[in-house]
Amino acid sequence: MLTPTSGVRRLALAALAALAALPGCGGAEQQEPQFADSPAVPLPGPPGAAPLDAVGGEPEELPGVNTAELVRRERGTWWQLVSQLYAPCPDQAVSLAQCVREARACAACAPAAQLLADKIRGGASGAEAQAAYGVRFGPNVRQIDLADSPARGPERASIQIVVWSDFECPSCGRAVPILDEVVDRHAPYVRLIHKVYPLRSHPHAEAAARAAVAAHRQGRYWPMERLLFENQQRLEEKDLLGYAQKVGLDMARFRADMAGEPAAQVVARDKAEADRAGLSGTPFIVINGREFDLALFSLQGELDRWIETERAIIERSQAAASGGGAQGDAR
Repeated sequence: MLTPTSGVRRLALAALAALAALPGCGGAEQQEPQFADSPAVPLPGPPGAAPLDAVGGEPEELPGVNTAELVRRERGTWWQLVSQLYAPCPDQAVSLAQCVREARACAACAPAAQLLADKIRGGASGAEAQAAYGVRFGPNVRQIDLADSPARGPERASIQIVVWSDFECPSCGRAVPILDEVVDRHAPYVRLIHKVYPLRSHPHAEAAARAAVAAHRQGRYWPMERLLFENQQRLEEKDLLGYAQKVGLDMARFRADMAGEPAAQVVARDKAEADRAGLSGTPFIVINGREFDLALFSLQGELDRWIETERAIIERSQAAASGGGAQGDAR
């Protein structure tokens, strides 16, 4: 039973989640969002393996996983999930709970169990928490061709964030500054790569994308991107030419590049790759091959945590591979 204090806490968390939510602009082919409890989200586990049996008894504590703020009902939901879901490492065909309890050689187990606890504490249902686990730790890892896309941050950074944006999409305009701040906070471990995805529903998006590509061909993508997002209501041709002049571009070359076939090919390439990766709206964010699903995760708060966890998992996996010790707390 919820106590008055815990009830207030749950309401406050729900209010914060609502403020942090960032609905995206609809994709060209898929206008409706996926529901968080969609059974289509692939989960970790050996291919074709039977589901794990439910475990009875009282919920247990797991080393390195903080469940102190969960009320009794929430702890029961969390325990059911960590007992029935497979560990996120393919070579460990055991439950999350067993993986953590036995300190198995899978650096992602404790962070995965913590993610489930955090989601449930934040008000997610069991199905929603399970979907978040599948998106964050499941087998659906995309291979992204970074090609010559605009990028900043160390080329060999352990964390690669790829974002597809539409310059006329309000959600993209709000998301990009948040992404920039997060990347700056986590330098030099992060590399940010930008790609374009102009939506057919936005009449100026295609021209703005071409303008960004043309600016990139002169090494001025980032200042052009900033102007495009700062002026989303002013993306007529005369505006684009003004922004190009403002960032110091060779105007004759800019006009030729913006209207030329190479810019059109880059836009088409970025869109095709996003479609293959499963884009359903913009901004579309992929971190080390996994989608940062804005229906399940908040940019404000959870993106920092995602990056911190990813870095800890990578470092602990590298340490284990070189004989550097136990998994520990990778929260």
